[in-house]
Amino acid sequence: MEIKKIKGVIKEYDWGSIDFLPSLFKYESNGKPQAEAWFGTHPSGEAVLEDGTLLSDLIKSDPKKYLGKICIDRLGEKLPLLLKVLAIRTPLSIQCHPTREQAKAGFKKEEELRKNGVLPKDLDYQDDNQKAEVLYALTPVTAMCGFRSFEDINYNLKKLIPSSYEAYFESAKDIADLFYRLYTLEKDLLKCVVDELINNLDKSGEESIINGSYLSARGIVENVYPLYGVDPGVLAPYLLNIIHLRPGEAVYLKPTVLHAYVKGNGVELMSLSDNVLRGGLTHKKVDVPELMSVMTKEATKPDVCKKSTDRFLREKIETPTDDFNLLVLKSGTYDINEAVPSLILCTDGVARVGTSNDHIELKEGECCFVPSCDEEYHVRVSGKVFQAVVPEIL
Repeated sequence: MEIKKIKGVIKEYDWGSIDFLPSLFKYESNGKPQAEAWFGTHPSGEAVLEDGTLLSDLIKSDPKKYLGKICIDRLGEKLPLLLKVLAIRTPLSIQCHPTREQAKAGFKKEEELRKNGVLPKDLDYQDDNQKAEVLYALTPVTAMCGFRSFEDINYNLKKLIPSSYEAYFESAKDIADLFYRLYTLEKDLLKCVVDELINNLDKSGEESIINGSYLSARGIVENVYPLYGVDPGVLAPYLLNIIHLRPGEAVYLKPTVLHAYVKGNGVELMSLSDNVLRGGLTHKKVDVPELMSVMTKEATKPDVCKKSTDRFLREKIETPTDDFNLLVLKSGTYDINEAVPSLILCTDGVARVGTSNDHIELKEGECCFVPSCDEEYHVRVSGKVFQAVVPEIL
């Protein structure tokens, strides 16, 4: 068995924290926002082995050995996992991700544009894969996820923007109609809507911060308005559900659900994709027709993920996708035998991963790739590690 320690890629985005990732991964902060640490084989940020070899090149050298038959038969000769750590200081863009079918169709539709040199930032699709994801909170996390009921949305808008509501939204037939009206308003009209909201925030009756750690709808507006000004996404906290995750809780975001992470730090596991259709709170491209063709336009209720214990006694975060499982291993010894590849990330303490003949030590902030195997291996943990695994069965 060949367990390989890997080094991830740090992504600098404006919404990132200055110090959380440097503290976790033991490197000196450069004073710039450090937003994401990526561990996987996506071309936008490939992990490398200790000798500098790309993890993807290692896998390509012998896919059957490193991925195993189960993974290859279901998902092809590539690692279908992207494990991240997010450090969220200010809200991310509002966004949703396509299903596998939508991604394949969208990527094919833009084929000629790519051939003609159109830059990725000007395209809607970066690859042909779906993007399901789960976020596990390391600290208190606030997020927006899925539309509220049409009745709740109307109640909120009527209370907070009564003049604009009467002028533009009162006759909307459903969530899709209201959303389209908001997102296609002329800039000067949208400014009037946003200005009215800001002037009426006191009518929300909310405190900005809940329990000292979480942002209310009002708190989110107060955070995003100075950053984005006249943007339809400023109203999003009154259109979307707000969810608060305590440390140790997780939320699953299935493709097509509109969402935005707002504040906090967490471990994120997703499909191997970088397909993002944005819906505001961004300076990047927003393609309203394409977004609406992909996103779920009905009310959805976000739920904290259920947990179970798998046959190797790992804590399993329940996520209904064939792309990945997120597992949590707390202090103890785990004897594992599964014919699928995985990534193991230590976020607290130390861990030892290996067999009687081959093992490595992981310190806090270190990660390793465990290939598919037909022999038992052991994970001994003093602290906490996360394991991202391709499911053997659904």
